[in-house]
Amino acid sequence: MEEILKQILSGMNEMKNEIAEIGKNIKTVEHRLDRLEKMDSIEHRVEVNQIDLTDIKEILEKMDSFQTDVLKDFFQIFKGNSFNKVLQEELGVINQRLDAQLTKIAKNEEAILMIEGKNNKVS
Repeated sequence: MEEILKQILSGMNEMKNEIAEIGKNIKTVEHRLDRLEKMDSIEHRVEVNQIDLTDIKEILEKMDSFQTDVLKDFFQIFKGNSFNKVLQEELGVINQRLDAQLTKIAKNEEAILMIEGKNNKVS
């Protein structure tokens, strides 16, 4: 009977050791699962950010092509002789108007000086 009790005790100790080993294995598996969940969330964030980056890249490429086209047209206008002619004509008109205004100012100054001269003679 005593031997049967010893066998039962040793069997229980073996079962206790095996249960402890199973507990360690479960903790290892849980730790690995936690790491996998973190990796999944990181991968998800990377995928989401990658999508965002691709969208941003596409938008920037569209803006760049649009600006290139618009600037190309703008510089074509500058290169064209017609723009230079229009610019020269506009500057000519501005110069003529300035000359006319300066002439009017000079005539008014002359009239003021003549009036002042008459007023000095009368006084």
